[in-house]
Amino acid sequence: MTKLVPEDTIEREVYHLYPTHGLLNDPNGLVYFKDQYHVFFQWNNQAVNHKYKEWGHFVSDDLKHWQRLDNALYPSLPEDSAGIYSGSAIVKDDKLYLFYTGNVRDDDGHSVASHQMWAVSEDGIHFEKLGELFEHPEGYTRHVRDPRVWQGKNGHYYLIVGAQRQVDLTGDILIYESSDFKTWQLRGSLIEDVLLDVRGYMIECPDLFVVDGHTVLAFSPQGLEPDAIHHRYENIHNTGYVIGRFDENTARFVPETSFTEMDRGFEFYAPQTMHVPHDGTVRQILWAWAGMMTPEREMMVPTIKDGWLHVLTVPRELHVTDALKLTQKPIDEILRVKPVRDLVDPPVGQYTLNTTDNWQLTLGEDFEITRTDNTIIMRRRQWESNLWETRQITGDVDQVTLIIDQDIVELYTDGYQQVMTARYFK
Repeated sequence: MTKLVPEDTIEREVYHLYPTHGLLNDPNGLVYFKDQYHVFFQWNNQAVNHKYKEWGHFVSDDLKHWQRLDNALYPSLPEDSAGIYSGSAIVKDDKLYLFYTGNVRDDDGHSVASHQMWAVSEDGIHFEKLGELFEHPEGYTRHVRDPRVWQGKNGHYYLIVGAQRQVDLTGDILIYESSDFKTWQLRGSLIEDVLLDVRGYMIECPDLFVVDGHTVLAFSPQGLEPDAIHHRYENIHNTGYVIGRFDENTARFVPETSFTEMDRGFEFYAPQTMHVPHDGTVRQILWAWAGMMTPEREMMVPTIKDGWLHVLTVPRELHVTDALKLTQKPIDEILRVKPVRDLVDPPVGQYTLNTTDNWQLTLGEDFEITRTDNTIIMRRRQWESNLWETRQITGDVDQVTLIIDQDIVELYTDGYQQVMTARYFK
């Protein structure tokens, strides 16, 4: 169970991290440092819109109880004057380094430039900014952002960023390499001549990590055409993964599978992963933003009347199956499921449905989940339009895990290979 420490007197979500006020979005800088788990996140603590961003900060000793700290990063330089945008964290020489994108706006409030920046801390709480990492790459629009950094097997450091190509306004992922952690050389496109059908007009929040010996590339393309036949890419923007291998010599990712959506519900975007020590091994745990909506829908979310907007998903442990499918399971530290007793308005809780029968679960009058044979349909009446929308998955759905919180539902099935996340409001 995710509980905030007693000094946090605002009680909203039981299992999810949320802002006390303002707008929360992307999880950033997920890292284990000095025996604590750190979750940073983009936060507009001044309003419920996207016009300003700092990095908020949660810490935990056990992944169950979380404490809010003062903001870690806030605009203070010409290169980040309009906001601290998404990025990542890495531990080096017993120091914590944050990499982020600085946003700049003109006098009319339009974003006009982005800068890849970094900062350092010895205690994981107080950070000193170190300035800009490198010049903006030629051939790309101002839409270059969300640096993700890791150390390769060869000892070199690699940095990837989401980008938009200037020549055709399509999405890309750029990769940089450094042997000294200070000087970064652009190696080109991480995905060069591959994955051409899932780039959209922009790629955000790339993440490259290893799970069970397999290299996974996750990213959030914007502008994919909805596929009504296969029920894919139905949200405003979507997130997925490809399993393959990363060649350190060429600095290229070679895919071995096709692009697969990570979550087939209504709200899931901008995930990031954390390496977590556990019983002598390393786990890969993911958080995401719930989440991405159209501006019209976002500005009518019922929580706005209380002065806050959006939550993070629960942390999910990742694995790769023999069939090269990514599984996402809520971490054992918080998972306390019990059989569901009432399919009509079950209270906040964690439930299992283990049956071959068909069923329907409702939450108020505007949200329902139906199992029909091997298909699960999530149906929701939109609060901004009063129209019904559906999302669906097909597979082995005999066993379902549900996490129902105050205003968010996460559904896991098909051996945790298929997940659906959605906000709901009674």
